[in-house]
Amino acid sequence: MNRPPGGIDRVSISTLTAEAESKATDFNATERSAFVRKTVHQVKAMAANGYTKNSIKEVFPEFAEDYPGLFEMILRPGGYDERSYNLMIQMLDKMGSGKTTQHQASIKVGQHLMDAYVTPNLPPTPTTPTTPTTSQQ
Repeated sequence: MNRPPGGIDRVSISTLTAEAESKATDFNATERSAFVRKTVHQVKAMAANGYTKNSIKEVFPEFAEDYPGLFEMILRPGGYDERSYNLMIQMLDKMGSGKTTQHQASIKVGQHLMDAYVTPNLPPTPTTPTTPTTSQQ
């Protein structure tokens, strides 16, 4: 097997993660969004080159552990919803620039996911039939 795209291996990822943990206050939302963008790009490239999910997880164990939903989403057969991914990244950017709080971003992403995946799959709600009123003459 070839070296993973971007020249990143498990050792350098571990080193970068340890550095980020030692400077926890320095690893803000803007840096997280940059990290997520870069890692998603690398994971997608590895998948496109035939790497298995397990081999990708070995190269990016922290990403797979810290972002399990995202990791599974981008490796899902048939692809994933780019709109959901882009909204999550936008919210991280807005949190990093102070334009929104984590709570507000969570609500926005949750509402998007509800509208995109839950609501369309709910059974229709029964409507109360209206009975015509009879007028006395």
